[in-house]
Amino acid sequence: MARKKADKVTMARTTRRSATAQAADNLTVTLPELLVDGSDLKFRELVADLFAAAAGMLALRRALAASLDLSAAEFAILLATWQQERKGEVGITSLAREVHVAAANVTAEVGKLVRKGILDKRPHPRDTRAVLIKLTDKGHAILALLTPVLRAVNDRLFAGNSARGINVLGDFLRHVADETPYSISVAKTFGTRGRRGAARTTPERRAR
Repeated sequence: MARKKADKVTMARTTRRSATAQAADNLTVTLPELLVDGSDLKFRELVADLFAAAAGMLALRRALAASLDLSAAEFAILLATWQQERKGEVGITSLAREVHVAAANVTAEVGKLVRKGILDKRPHPRDTRAVLIKLTDKGHAILALLTPVLRAVNDRLFAGNSARGINVLGDFLRHVADETPYSISVAKTFGTRGRRGAARTTPERRAR
């Protein structure tokens, strides 16, 4: 009788350990600060909300860009130039850093906006390898028309948030943007391994 009880206790402990191990294997994140009672469900909700917000912001950018007969990429460069002019000189490198894309892509979009008369690009007076980028009168006129729309959008979009909350969010989003290239490389590596694995296992499955 005692032996049966001991076997039941051992089996129960083994089952609990197996359940715990399985739960750990199913976690999509292991950072303790992102787990609630050992669960990643709240974190998964955050990621889902983050993707939804990112998709919404991209759709908003496309809609605003279309209203000006610009592509979303051109619109991003236009706003980044406007933002950077308030800080000082604007160049390809500073724009690339602002919009988190490669300098070659920025150069291409700047060229399109120059041809449309929205931006002006000139050689840098002190650095022959660099250029200076400025808004033209047409660019300023476009932004003057757009500013009231941006105010209406942003006042509604960010209502109810504190300055501290916005600063925390800004730090979080900059971190995510900076780490995204690494995350993409991980996903691409997994995709390559997954295709190779599928190619190896498919014949075996057919044989069965």
